[in-house]
Amino acid sequence: MEIWDKYYTWFYDTNVWKNMQYHGIRTLKLPSDMWNYQEIIFDRGITHVVETGTRHGGSALFFADTLAARTQGGFVITVDIDAASNMIRKHERIKFLIGDSSSPKTAAKIFSLLPEERGPVFLILDSDHARDHVLRELESLVPYLRSGDYLVVEDSSVNGHPVRHNFGPGPWEAIDEFTKRYPGTLRRDSGRERKFGATSCPNGYHEKI
Repeated sequence: MEIWDKYYTWFYDTNVWKNMQYHGIRTLKLPSDMWNYQEIIFDRGITHVVETGTRHGGSALFFADTLAARTQGGFVITVDIDAASNMIRKHERIKFLIGDSSSPKTAAKIFSLLPEERGPVFLILDSDHARDHVLRELESLVPYLRSGDYLVVEDSSVNGHPVRHNFGPGPWEAIDEFTKRYPGTLRRDSGRERKFGATSCPNGYHEKI
């Protein structure tokens, strides 16, 4: 096991990730991934973020603040099947949707909220991590992406990549299946993925071709 996978296994197995906050809001992310996300948003001129899996709302707030720091008029669309855990509820740069993020109907609703003349979108999938659910998300949402948009699939680290070996097929397997079914759709961004060594998203950083 490489040294960054050892570090990530420690981070995950000791539950550090379960006790993290962004501006007081619980945020279940690896800090180096979040740093990567804000770099991507600035480097690529991202104007809108689409997030599946709102949970407590910490990452939605992080993305909203990052977009605001670019002094752009963009906003975050965040989707969850249940709003019970959301600690934000209302924010001028966040649009909250309730629904199944893997549903084609939800995908259509999400992208109907974006302006036709939009800039690049950052899409991050972080809801149910079962392979079949993530694959449905990819098949519903990726067709709306344009060349220059960016995709991150969170928690592809489970099912032995390198944590939770008994999880069963998850995001990694969904990405693998999607790229086999639809070659020429996504390009893996390995340099960004491993920039800080450890990541919760191995094989999860992709550019839309």
